[in-house]
Amino acid sequence: MPDKELDRLLFDRIWALGAKAVHENHISALADAALSTPTLEEYQNSHGERMSDFIKVIKLGIAQLR
Repeated sequence: MPDKELDRLLFDRIWALGAKAVHENHISALADAALSTPTLEEYQNSHGERMSDFIKVIKLGIAQLR
C-alpha cells in the first residue's frame, strides 16, 4: 500500500478517535470541528482558527491511541 494511502488511513483513524473524545467529553469548543470528517488534504490546507481546532481534535485522537 502506498505511503499516501497509509497516511490517509492513519489520519482517518486518529480523527475518528479525536472526534469521539470531543463528543464523549462534551468539548463544545471543538464540536463544530468534529462534526464532520475532513479529508487529509482539507486538514493540510486549512488555516487559522479552523486549523487550530483540527489540530486539537488530532491531539485528542493521538492521546486515545496511547
